Order: sequence, then structure tokens, then C-alpha cells
Amino acid sequence: MTTSICLSRMYETQCDDKARAALRERIDEYVRLRLLTPDREHQVRVVVVVTTLLLGPLDLGNHLIAKEGMLEMMLVMAGTDDILQQKVACEALIAAASKKDKCRSITTQGTDILKKLYQSKEDSIKVRALVGLCKLGSVGGTDASMRPFGEGAALKLAEACRRFLVNPSKDKDMRRWACEGLSFLTLDAEVKEKLIADTDALHSMIELAKSGDMNCLYGVVATFVNLCNAYDKQEVIPEMVELAKFAKQHVPEEHEMDDQDFVDNRITVLAQQGASWALAVLSKTESHNSKELIARLYNAICSIQDNRGLVVQQGGVKALLGLAAEGTTKGKVTAAQALARIAITINPEVSFPGQRAYEVVRPLLKLLDPDCSGIENFEALMGLTNIAGMSESARKRIIKEKGLPLIEHYMFEHHDLIRRAAIQCMANMCASQDIIKILEGKNDKFKYLTLCASDEDEEIVKAAAGAMCMVMAESPVCLKKVFEVKDWSEILQFLLSSSNKDIQYRGTVIVYLLVCHDKECAERVIDTHCKTALQAISKIDNPDLVLPKAREYAHNTLKACANQWKLIKDPDAEDD
Repeated sequence: MTTSICLSRMYETQCDDKARAALRERIDEYVRLRLLTPDREHQVRVVVVVTTLLLGPLDLGNHLIAKEGMLEMMLVMAGTDDILQQKVACEALIAAASKKDKCRSITTQGTDILKKLYQSKEDSIKVRALVGLCKLGSVGGTDASMRPFGEGAALKLAEACRRFLVNPSKDKDMRRWACEGLSFLTLDAEVKEKLIADTDALHSMIELAKSGDMNCLYGVVATFVNLCNAYDKQEVIPEMVELAKFAKQHVPEEHEMDDQDFVDNRITVLAQQGASWALAVLSKTESHNSKELIARLYNAICSIQDNRGLVVQQGGVKALLGLAAEGTTKGKVTAAQALARIAITINPEVSFPGQRAYEVVRPLLKLLDPDCSGIENFEALMGLTNIAGMSESARKRIIKEKGLPLIEHYMFEHHDLIRRAAIQCMANMCASQDIIKILEGKNDKFKYLTLCASDEDEEIVKAAAGAMCMVMAESPVCLKKVFEVKDWSEILQFLLSSSNKDIQYRGTVIVYLLVCHDKECAERVIDTHCKTALQAISKIDNPDLVLPKAREYAHNTLKACANQWKLIKDPDAEDD
């Protein structure tokens, strides 16, 4: 594996096609010289070269295995009685079966040989042959209509893998190979359902992962990814399906056991069995592709709200922060989405204790990117809303990481839910003096918040009006900016006459702050229909219609207009 990685890096760093062709020629020359004397040692070396290249620089491996007679030589070696030749040939066949066209040729020529090798008394040969059969049996992927070995064959192979996996007398290497076999078989929905019901097998895999042996990583993680359906699925367009049927092309079919209800149940079982502990250990790998698979698993587990507490308890947050910082682009985004989901459901002070809450800010802000999906934008904004509500330090961190322009961008989003989340996030940010100073500047940011207070969405109105209350209580400059909005009086009347008690309460606070500021503001407000609305609110003594706090603010506003500014009669005197 180490040699394979070195060769892969070497191949990737070649500056042009000519340099890559030269490297390919050197490998061809090495193979040619070895095969000039076709004895046992040279054949073994050549087949190991093929396996090594197929595990790393795949283009070189495919070029070599496509050579005439190469596959046939491997099949002949697998059919001998020599254990070493059987072992290397078996491993090469497993590596070669990565491509569908190679799988077909191996299925036709090599299945019988692999079956024969599976009967070997040597466990190391038997388990490799089993993995080879598993890989060939999974050539159809998730397509329920493709079964290379016939009905029920996948379940029988899975049972054979299970026997290796749960047998305590087998060493770790045997169990690792068994996991790898299951990683191919679990593309079959029936195998998934059987495995998820097998507590012993799941425990064995989780314990194998907890051991920290990185050789076991791929088999365990890939199996769990398949169980959770945490892989990318191609979008199926109904029109294209009909077109494919008309053209008599094969159309993949999804198994009924891959419906969302089955998937959610498998995810929940894995979470309850302690998969997050295992993933936290495996996340220390240096492989970026493996990090992406682990991030996908965490995200799948966090997609179900009840599982998020388990992820926090089992050390998932620390692992996710590492995964969000380093890995593939997709892996980092997926880990950030899992963190956002945790931040939405669980109090950030509990889920991200100490400095961790500040570390979460950067990954969440990376989700506020046009290239990310709408659900990722929305969940990031919801998570940031909760973090912004924690403390002034958390708000300062969001500002320091240049999060404010990103939040403001989504306040103009066409999608109602995303816009709502952005305005709610901004409302929590308005508790910061730094934000108030920005709103006081020569810009229309506060005017836009005022306009949002008359939106059709009640949650947007509630958030915008709440932000106005906080800012106006601290800033006379912003308070005056209300009158710069063309329809300010209609907006105030809209708030005061709302059937939503929370919105009405916020409206009474805003009007009270305006009236108490100075006589000019009080005069402008009280000369509108707001006066009638305030009088009505102050007289309704029914908590089901008006909040007691709103009634109190309405009454105090009228009293201020009467006693402080002498603009109207004292409401109490009128009552008398």
C-alpha cells in the first residue's frame, strides 16, 4: 500500500503526457523483462506489480491488466496448488474487479477458480477468495435488477463473511478481509437489512474500528456508508427514464428495502450501537477519501434529530471539527453540515463547550456559499443563529471571520426559509454593539430590517421587529432611521394590529421607544392611526388577545404622550 501511494503521487506530479508515457514505458519494460523467464518468482512479482498499481495510479494498473494474456496468467496462477501464487493472484483479481468490464471477464472466467479457492483449508486463501466473490457479486451496485450470481447468492456470501467476522479465534487480518467483503455485498438492500439485525456482527465491526488499526478502516467505513445509504445518488429524471425505456436501454431499479423508512431505521440502529465512538477513532486517518466517508456517516447519523445527542456524547464534535478542517472539498462541507445540525438541535453551550463554539463558526460560514445546496445554507444559518445567541464573544467571532456580509447576502434570498433563517441570525447578531455601530453608518441596513417587519412571513416579522427593539433601545441614530422608510406609519400600524400577540408586543415596544425619544418623534407617531391601535390595546384585558406586557407598553406610550409631551389627554383621566 505504501509503494502504491508513492507511485500514485509520482504519477500525479508528472508535468505532461510525455512524462507520464515515459513512466508507463519503464513499468512496461520491467514487466517484459520479468516475463522473459516465466518462473514462479517472476510471475508473482508481476502480479504484485499489477495489484499495487490498481490500488494507486489506476490508469497505469488498467493499462497493465489490459495487456494480452495478463488476466489469463492471473487465473492460471489462482488455479495452482501453490499458496503464494494463489494469494497474490486472488488479491490481484480483487483489485482488478474494480471496473465493470473487468468484472464481466473475471465473472465468466474466474468465478469457478475463486469458488475452488474458497474451499481451501488455508484461511488466508479462503477469505481472499470470498472477498473476490463478494466484489464480483456486487457488480450491479444498488441496481436491484442486476444479480450476477442469481437470487440469494449475496445473502449466502454475507453469511460466509459473518462467520469470519464474529469468530474470536480468527485474527484481525481475517476479520478485516471479511469487512471488506461486506463492504461490497452491502450494496444489496437485502444484505443491509440482514446485517443491521445482526448485533454480534455490528459489535465486531465497531470493536475492530475502535482498535484504531487503519488497515481495517476502509472495510468498516464503506460497509457503514452502504448501510446508511450515505453515498451520492444520481438524480433520476422521470422523462429520461421514459426515454431510456423507449430506447430499450437498461434502467436501474431501486430495491424497496432502500426506501427512506428502512434507511432511517438502519441509521438509528448504528447510532445506538455506538458507531460514533468507532468513527471518532477512525477519523484520525490521513486519507482524505476515508475522511470524506466518515464525514458522510456522521452527517447521515445527524440527519435524524434523536441521534445528535449520541454523537455529542461519543466524541463526535471533536472528530467533526477535524474533518471539517482537512480533507476533500465534499468531505469538509459534509462535516460542516453535521456540525450545523448539532448546533440547531442542542444548546451550543452544551454541545460545543469552552472554545469549541468559536471553532464551529468557520466551518458553518463555509456553508454560506452559492455552490452549497439550499439545505446546507439554511442549516448553517440556523446553527449560526443559535451560536450568535450564546454570548458577545461568539458574535465577535462571527464578525471576525467575516460572517456578517454572508448573513446579509442571504437576507435577500428568494427562498423564504433561507431568508427567514438569515434574518433570525441577524436579529441575534443585533445584540452586539459592533453590529449596532454598523447599522448606524451611512447605509440602508436598518431600513431594510424595518421593511422586513412588514413581511408576509410571521417569523420574519417577529425576528425583524425583535432586532429593531434591541437596536432602537441602544441607538438614537437608528431610532431616527425608522422615519426614513417611506411607509413607516403603515409598518407600525401593521405591527400594532397584528393578530400574533408576539408581533403586537414588539410593535408596542417600538412605538414606545419612538415616543419616549423626543417630542418631535412622539408627535409624528401619535398623529397616525397608531394612536387608535394603542388605545384599543391598552383597554383589552384578555391575555388570549393581548399580552399583559403589550398592554402595559401601550398604556405607558399614551401616558408619555399625555403627561410628558402634552399631545393628548391623559388616558387614565378619560377612563375616570
